[in-house]
Amino acid sequence: MNVLRHAARSLRREFLAGDLMTVFAALALGVAAMTAVGTLVDRVTLALTSSAAEVVGGDLGVRGREEPPAGLADEARQRGLRSVRMVAFPSVLFHGEASQMATVKGVSEGYPLRGQLRVGHDEGGLGGEAAKTPAPGQAYADPRLLKALGVQVGDEIEFGNGRVRITAVLLAEPDASGELLQMAPPLLVNRADVDAAGLLGPGSRASYRLMFAGDAAAIDDFRQWLQPRLDGRVRLVTIEDAQQGLRGAFDRAGRFLALSALLAVLLAGVATALAANRFALRRIDTVAVLRCLGARQRDILAALSLQLLLLAVPACVLGIGIGMLAQMALVEVLGSLIPARLPLPQATPVLSGAGIGLLLLLGFGLPPLLRLRGVPPMRVLNRSFAALPPTSLLTYLAALAATVVLAVYATGDLPLAAWILGGLGALAVLSALAGIVLLWLLRRVQRRVGGAWKLGLAALTRRRALAVVQLVGLSLSLCALLLLAVIGPGLLGEWRERLPPDTPNHFLLNIQRDQAGAVESTLRGIGVADPDLQPFGTGRLVAINGRPPRREADDGADGAGDEANRPVNFSWRSTFPPANTLLAGTFWKPGSTGAEASVEEGWAGRYGLGLGDTVTLQLGEQERTFTVTSLRKADWDSFRVNFFLLLNAGAVGDAPYSLISSFHLPSGRTAALAPVAREFPNVSVLEIDAILQRVREVIEQVAQAVQLVMGFSLAAGVLVLLAALQATAGERRFDSAVLRTLGARHGQLRGAVLVEFGALGLLAAILAVGAAALIGTLVSRQLFELALSPPWTSLLAGGALGVLLSLVAGWSGTRRILRTPPALALREA
Repeated sequence: MNVLRHAARSLRREFLAGDLMTVFAALALGVAAMTAVGTLVDRVTLALTSSAAEVVGGDLGVRGREEPPAGLADEARQRGLRSVRMVAFPSVLFHGEASQMATVKGVSEGYPLRGQLRVGHDEGGLGGEAAKTPAPGQAYADPRLLKALGVQVGDEIEFGNGRVRITAVLLAEPDASGELLQMAPPLLVNRADVDAAGLLGPGSRASYRLMFAGDAAAIDDFRQWLQPRLDGRVRLVTIEDAQQGLRGAFDRAGRFLALSALLAVLLAGVATALAANRFALRRIDTVAVLRCLGARQRDILAALSLQLLLLAVPACVLGIGIGMLAQMALVEVLGSLIPARLPLPQATPVLSGAGIGLLLLLGFGLPPLLRLRGVPPMRVLNRSFAALPPTSLLTYLAALAATVVLAVYATGDLPLAAWILGGLGALAVLSALAGIVLLWLLRRVQRRVGGAWKLGLAALTRRRALAVVQLVGLSLSLCALLLLAVIGPGLLGEWRERLPPDTPNHFLLNIQRDQAGAVESTLRGIGVADPDLQPFGTGRLVAINGRPPRREADDGADGAGDEANRPVNFSWRSTFPPANTLLAGTFWKPGSTGAEASVEEGWAGRYGLGLGDTVTLQLGEQERTFTVTSLRKADWDSFRVNFFLLLNAGAVGDAPYSLISSFHLPSGRTAALAPVAREFPNVSVLEIDAILQRVREVIEQVAQAVQLVMGFSLAAGVLVLLAALQATAGERRFDSAVLRTLGARHGQLRGAVLVEFGALGLLAAILAVGAAALIGTLVSRQLFELALSPPWTSLLAGGALGVLLSLVAGWSGTRRILRTPPALALREA
C-alpha cells in the first residue's frame, strides 16, 4: 500500500465532501486570527524596546516637582556622560486678543540627547529637518498652536513677562514619551527664556527632568551610584518608563483583540474536532475493507493522518497570508494608538500561528482517527466497532493545553485566557451534565408521547453520546458567538459611555484662596452652572504606621524603597466625593473633627494600607497623623477632580493650599476664559477638549480593530455550529431510510427532526445565554474595569436565533434525506 499516493488521491476525491472542507476552513481561520494579533503585538513590543531611549530622550534620568540637585549633573560630567535639563509646565500664551493653553517645555543646550528633533518652516510642516536647541528668544511651536493663535513662523507671542519669536514649526519631539493624550499643544523654548519669564514661581505646576546619555557601562555604574542618593523629591526615569507608558495605551486595545483571537482559536479547535470525528466515522467501512484486503493498521492510520497533514499545509499557508493582511489592516485602523515606526514582521509570531494550526490538526483531528485502529475486518459483516480509547482523551487534553499555551504566548494575556477558558470549560462540563440529565428525563417522557414527538425523542436517546457531543458543541459555539456579537460590542459601548457629552473639559489650577470668590463669580458669568472649587494641598509623606513609608515591590514603580518625605497631593472635604465608590469602611460625617483619611484603592495597594492604618503627613509647618477609615475607588475616566488621599476637613487645620476646579463648557466657548487668564496670571487654564476627542478617537479605533478580528471568530463560531448540527447526519439518514421503508410519512420525519434539533437548540441556548452573561460580567469587571450589565434583550434574541438556526439546519438536512431513495441510503449506511 503506497501511503502517500493513497492519501493524496483520497484527499483530492473527498475534499469537497464537507468534513475536510470544514477542517480546512477552521485551520485557516485559527491560524489567521493568531497570526494577525500575534504579529501586531510582537511588532509593537519590538518598537517599544528599540525606540525606548528616544522616547524618554536619554538613557537615564531623574524627574520631580523640584529642580534636581546640580551635583548630579557634575557627577555625570566627571563620568563622561552628557546631560540636559528640561522643565515642562502648562501656560497660557497670547497674541493680541487671541489666547491658547500650551505645554511649554524649556530645554538646555545639548538637547536632544537621543533621537531627533524635527522642525519645519511652514504651518504644513513641509521640508522637515533636524534641529538643535532653540536659541534664547526663539521658539518652535506645534501647528495647532499656530492655528489657535492665528500666527505664522516669524511672529512673536507673549510669553510670561516677555516675548519669544516663533522660528520653526515643531514636527517631532524625541522625548514626547509616546503620550497619546497630550494636555495642550507644545511650545519648545530655551531654558534661559523660561527662567527669565518668571513662570516658575511658587505654586507653578512644573515638572523637572535631568536626563543623561552615554556608554551603557557608564550608565549602569551611574545608576548604581544614583539610586541610594535619591530622596523623595526626585525619581528615576528609565527606558522601562517609556515602554510602560506606550504599553498602557495599547493594553486595552490588545486585550480586546486577544479576546477575539482566543475565541477564534478555541472555536477552530472545536470545529476541527467535530468535523474530524465525522470524517473518521465515515471512514469506518473503508478501513474495514482495506483490512480485508491485507492493509496493515499502521499503514491505514498513516494514510489518514497524512491526508489531514496534506490538508493542513495549504490551510496554514492561507491562514498566515490572511493573518498578515489582517495585521496590516490592524496597523492602519489603530493608527496613532501604536508607535509610528514599527519594525518589519518577525518569524516568531508567524511560526506560532503555524504551530497553532498544527496543534489544532494533530490535537483535535488525530483522536478520532485513533479509533480507527480498532476497526476489525469483520466490520464488513457484523458492524462491530471499538470504543473510544483512553489515549484519545489524553490527546484532546494535551492539545487543548498546548493550544492555550501558544495562544497566551502570542497574545500575552494570561488573565484573559484564564477567565475565558475557565468559563467555556465550565460551560462544556455543565452542558455535558445537562445533556446526560436531559436524556435520562426524555427516556421517561418518550413512553408517554406519540407521533413525531416519540420519533424525535427516540432519536436523541438512542444516540446518547453523539447527542451530548452535539449539545456541548452547540453550547460552546452559541456562547462564543454571544460573547463576540453581544458582549464585545456592549463592552465597547460601555467604554464609550464613560465619556458623556457633559464630561468636564476644562481645569483651573493654582487658584489662591483670596481669588476664590472672584473666580467663581467669573465662571458663573460665562455659563458654568456649578464651579466646584476644591482645596489642593501638597505635603510630605512622613510615615505609615509610625515607620518610614515603603512602596510594594510589584506596584510597577521604580522599585520598592524608602519613600520618606515624598511629596503627596491631597484634598479635604466633609462629604463623600462624586465619581467615587466606597469599597470598605465608613466615610466621616459632616461636622466631624476626627483625624480621618480616605484612601483610593490604587494608592492603598501601593503602600499596603488598610483600614485602621495611620498616615503621617507634613502639612506646612505642622505634622499630623490620620487614621484610614475608608477605602474607595475613583473613576479616573470621569475627568473630574479626584485625589488618592482625602482628609477630613474638620481635622486639617491651617495647612497651606490652593484651589482647583473642573467644569464643562460648550464647544466654542473657550475664548470666554481669556479674561480669567489675564486677570489672574497665576491661574493655569487647561482645556482638554482635544484630550476627550482623542480618547473618543482611540475608542473608535479599537472598536474597528476588534470588529476586524471578530470576523474570524464569528466565522469560526458558525463553523462549529454547522459541524455540531451535522455530527449525526449519517445516522439520521440511515434512521430515516429505515422509517420510510416501514411506512413513515414525510411529515412525521420532518416533525421528528424538528423535535430533536429543537430540544438540543433550546437547551444549548439556555446554557449559552447564561454562560455568556456570567462570563461577560466577570470579564468586564475584573479585566476591563467596566461595569457592564448583561444586555438580556440582545442575549435572549441571540439565543432565540440559535434555536432558529438549529431548527433550520434540521429542516434542511431532512429535505436532503427525503430526496435520497431509501435503498440508496441503506446501501451507503
